[in-house]
This record gives sequence, structure tokens and C-alpha cells, in this order.
Amino acid sequence: MMRKIFTLLGPYAMEASSLLLTFLETQLCISLFARNLKRRRFFLLRILFFEALGISLFYGLAIYNTHAGTLLSRLLCYLAITAYCLLYTIGIFQGSLEDTLIVFCSGEVTHQLVGKLYPLIQNLLGINDKTTISLFHSSAAEIQGWEWILFFLYHIVAYVLISRFLHPKASLRRDKETTRGIALLSVSVVFTINVLVCVSRTFEGDNLLLSITIKTFVIALCSVILVFCSGIFSQNEKSHQLEVLQQLWKQDQAQYESVKASMDAISLKCHDLKHILCRIENKLNQEEINQLRNAISVYDSRVKTGNDVLDVVLSEKNLVCTNQGIQFCTMVDGSLLSFLTPVQTYSIFGNIMDNAIEAVQKVPEELRIISLNCQRTSSGIVIEESNYFDGNPILADGTITTTKSDQARHGYGIKSIKYIARQYGGNIETTIQENMFFLRVFFPMEK
Repeated sequence: MMRKIFTLLGPYAMEASSLLLTFLETQLCISLFARNLKRRRFFLLRILFFEALGISLFYGLAIYNTHAGTLLSRLLCYLAITAYCLLYTIGIFQGSLEDTLIVFCSGEVTHQLVGKLYPLIQNLLGINDKTTISLFHSSAAEIQGWEWILFFLYHIVAYVLISRFLHPKASLRRDKETTRGIALLSVSVVFTINVLVCVSRTFEGDNLLLSITIKTFVIALCSVILVFCSGIFSQNEKSHQLEVLQQLWKQDQAQYESVKASMDAISLKCHDLKHILCRIENKLNQEEINQLRNAISVYDSRVKTGNDVLDVVLSEKNLVCTNQGIQFCTMVDGSLLSFLTPVQTYSIFGNIMDNAIEAVQKVPEELRIISLNCQRTSSGIVIEESNYFDGNPILADGTITTTKSDQARHGYGIKSIKYIARQYGGNIETTIQENMFFLRVFFPMEK
């Protein structure tokens, strides 16, 4: 069957099949990296269209390169394939320009890396990769069917493994640094890789040592570009998380000001109610007086720590705990935390208490206990919180997994605390012992 096809294609069969195979492999790599991109409508029909158009294009390029036979003609052919692969990526998948380019570049580089690694192995075994695809002998006439299977299986497995670990986990968020990095990456892939591969292919067969050196250099370059791609993903995600944290801190600032105003108003009203009670207590029986005093004490029980901001947030959470039947035990020296800004103080303790209150709401009433301490140790300042919980949360990078539907927003409370602690050279630790959860925030001693 293959012989009939090669006979039908005539003298351009080898060149056309080489160009087509290059496109198909690159297409596969791009598709593997684009697994998280949205597919366009009529996805399969679009693929068939690009395949049919590609066969016509590459056969034409094969005719041109066969007759020209120069380094420039080969370079133009590969640049045309690269441009067509970019067109394929845009035509098949739907996403922002940044997402499309990063997927395209990752696929291109992976194809070149894997494509150079296999012949490098051949060269290290003393086999000329220009004459055979075998890893065991140098004669093309001795190639067995299973060797072709091994050849294609190697490429497919390598493409899948690399894309499995390095593909974008989410869409890139647009910012100047990301756009600039992707633009630089695109230029390096389109021109540097293609020019380098085409030029190196011309000289690789002249000398075995030179061939090994060139292939090693190309593989190293491709690896650097893939690491750069991964770095773009990582930096972009960190930038996004910081943006979210900054938005949450702004919300904390507004919430702190609102809570402070509310707590001040409650304190004023409680003060007025005490005076009113003193004037009318001779008209009430002892039971009614006790009930009124207890009611007033609930709203007038402000926590005193020596830190005005901390007094506000803990008084607010103490009121929540009282209303929900939660026993809140605290021993906090707020004066130790004067180095924190008001927003940082509110964010740390607000998130700690919110998470603890949510956890103890799911346990029996006798276990609804939250303990919070802040003290100075020989090495620094330590904030410790403990509470009972129901279930088995999984610790992963200092965060607790959630059963909430809003997975994307979950975990930013812990991330906010961790980010603030690290600004002062500190850290956080989370541990679980049976059905108790422990959180420890450490700030080193000031020098």
C-alpha cells in the first residue's frame, strides 16, 4: 500500500511525506498542550479541512524544495509549516492571543526536542540517523516493522509525557509582563528554532561528533524554552493570586472600618442602656434586671488585647461565637503585633476566626470550642489557633481542601496569612491530630 502511494506521488514522495509528517507531529503536540483550550464549533470538520489543505500545501512545498535544493528553500518550507501550524491552532481552538501563542510555542518546541533526542540516541549508538530510523543497525534495508512501531511509539509517548507535566493548567491572565514574555518566546521559537534546525541538519551528517554536539545544543535550547514557558505559567499564576489578595485586602479594609463603626455604635448604645437600667431597675423584679444585664453584657463584652484593631476584630468574632453557641477562649497580647498594619492585622485574625467558626459549626455542641493565643517566645512571636472539625481535610501546601462549590476562591484566606507572614520573614504551619486542627503563625524576633 505504501509503495503504491509513493509511486503515485512520484519523485516528490519522500520530501512530501517528510513535510507532512512534520506537520502531523507538530499538530499532535499543539493539540496535547491545548487540552484546556475551548474547541471551536465543528471541531472535527475543521481538522479535516486543515488536513486536506495541508496535504496540498506540503506537496507543493515538496516540489519546490526538491527542485531548489538549497538551505534557503528548506528554511522557507519549515517556516511555512510553522505558519500553517499557527493558523491551525487559531482555527481549531478558541482562546486569547496569549493562550494561543503559548500553546503553539510549547507544541513547536516539544516537537523539536523529541525529534532531536531520538537521532541523538542513534548517534550515541554509532548509527547515522540520516540513513535509518533503527536503533540497532545502520542499514535502512534491514528495518523491521516493529522498529517503525517503536519509532512512532517513542514520539507519541514522549509528546504525551511532556505535555502532561508542562501544559497550561488555566488560562493566562493578561498583563504587560506576560504579554512581553510570550512575544519574546514566539519570536525565539519561530525564527531561532527553525533556522537552527534547518542549518544544523545540513552539517549533522558530515561528522558524528559535530552531529552529537549540534543535537545536544538544540535539545538544551528547547529545554530552556520549555522551562521559560513553565515560568510564564508560574509567574502569571502568582501575579493573579497577588491581585486577588490585594482585592481581598481592600475588602478587609472596608469591612474593618464598617465593623469598627458598628462596634463603636454598639458600645455607645450599651453604655446608654446601662444608664437607663439604673434609672428603672427599682420598677423591675430581680429576674427581669438579670435578664437585661445579661443581654447588655453579650453586646458589651469587648475583647481587650492592647491593640485597637485586634480588639475590633476579636470582639466582632466573639459576638458571632456567642450567638452561635461557640466557646471562644483567647489569650492574646496585641501589643506584640504593633509592626503589622491595620489591614494585615484584620486580615490575619479575621481569616483565622472565619475558618475556625465555619469548622466548629459542623461538630456537636460540646466540641464547639475555639482557642486563640498570641505570645512571645525565645525565637519570635507566635499566633496559635486550634479547633475541632468534622471530617478529614487534606493538607496540601499549607491549605485545607474544601467541599464548597466555589473551589477557585477557596484557600485565599490561608494564602493571605502566609503572604503577610512571609513579608516579615515568618511562616505558617497547619497540622491535624485526630479531630483537631492546629494553625501556627510565626514571626521571627525583631533584630
